[in-house]
Amino acid sequence: MSDDQEARSLTLLYQRHRDELLTFLTRKVRCRETARDLLQDAFVRLMHSEHGKVGNLRAFLYRIATNLSIDHARRSQVRGVNDEQALEQLQTDTTPERSAMASNTLAHLERLIEGLPSPTREVFLLARVEQMSYKDIAARLGIDARAVERHLNKALSHCAAAALNAGIKNESP
Repeated sequence: MSDDQEARSLTLLYQRHRDELLTFLTRKVRCRETARDLLQDAFVRLMHSEHGKVGNLRAFLYRIATNLSIDHARRSQVRGVNDEQALEQLQTDTTPERSAMASNTLAHLERLIEGLPSPTREVFLLARVEQMSYKDIAARLGIDARAVERHLNKALSHCAAAALNAGIKNESP
């Protein structure tokens, strides 16, 4: 099969099964935005797999989607446990030194967030602090849900880069 034929085949598969797979994933993860991300990941994995050897592409796609939803649930569960442990530790370990460190960290995070461009900062705060969905953020700011996703990715990349730079600065003599 030529690359052109393969691309048409995958496009057709996407068009035929996108909505039903999105519904399936939404039921699994209980969040439409997360389901959209997983749907995109499923098709990316399908494209990079040796799907030419697969007899039933639809079933294979559902297997990929199921595996992605399981991975997502595991990550969420671990993240939730870690968050709970961190909160418990903060409640029980409130020495003056810890309080000062927490205050410095909070001030650093505030500066970091304030350094983001306006729409990116607003999206980040609405998503992470207000816990709003992409759809609700898009409606509030009058932008597309995909733009919300792009702004949030930009904010997270900015924070990750700043954390990496801070780690490098702390390790240098």
